[in-house]
Amino acid sequence: MEYRTQALIITLRPDDIIEIKTDPNWDKPDTLEIAMENAAAMKKAIDGKKRALLSYNPHTHMSKEVLKYYSDVNPTLGAVATAMILTSFGSKVVGNLFLKTQKKDYPIKIFTAKERDQAVAWLLDQIKKSAD
Repeated sequence: MEYRTQALIITLRPDDIIEIKTDPNWDKPDTLEIAMENAAAMKKAIDGKKRALLSYNPHTHMSKEVLKYYSDVNPTLGAVATAMILTSFGSKVVGNLFLKTQKKDYPIKIFTAKERDQAVAWLLDQIKKSAD
C-alpha cells in the first residue's frame, strides 16, 4: 500500500517496514505544516500495528523547528523503531550526535545508504522484539 503527501512517498512493505522517501518532484524546503502532513500520513500507514519506519533522508537542510517537530512526534506515531538512511558518513556522524542530545525511550538508529541491508535487518529485529 502506498500513501503520498506533498513531499513524501510512503510505502508499506509486506514485512511491516514502512519505507519513506522524498517525492522526486518535491523541491521545496519542509515547513512545519508539511512536517505535520507527513507525520499524519506515517501514522495512517502504521495503523496501530507493529511496524517500523525506514526513512531515506536526502541531503537537504531542515529548520530547527522542523527537526524538533520530527524528533518530538516520531515516538508518538506508533512505530516500534526508526532506521534513518543518510547520504554520507559525515551526515551519519552529525545525525548520531543529534540523537545523543535526544532523551527518548524509542529505538532509532542511523545508517548510511551502503548499510541499507543492515538497517532492514535491525528493523525486522525490532519488530520481532516488540511482538515478544
